[in-house]
Amino acid sequence: MTVDINDPRPPYVQVADGLRAAIRSGDLAPGVRLPSGRELASEWGVALMTLQKAVDLLRDEGLVYSQQGRGVFVAAAGTERPADELIALRETVENLERRLAVVEERLQTNDNHRG
Repeated sequence: MTVDINDPRPPYVQVADGLRAAIRSGDLAPGVRLPSGRELASEWGVALMTLQKAVDLLRDEGLVYSQQGRGVFVAAAGTERPADELIALRETVENLERRLAVVEERLQTNDNHRG
């Protein structure tokens, strides 16, 4: 597996796509530890930083997870990290709505005192 210099996609996207395909096909099964970053970077012919960017992309998608001192592992099928992100986003929006209501109330109070 190597990146294709004629491919218009950035190298980290090519690596992420290749690893994603291996995960989805079952070649990299849930719970399997990925080879070290240096091994994968060498295998793909990319810099370690490029490989890390690809793994970060897969982590953001919920396809892999890291364990401190142990490595990067393939996540279980059906891991719904985007759902967690939607919950966090909803909580943020609700918090902002509460804060906006307080600001609007203060503005209304100030307008009432002026008039």
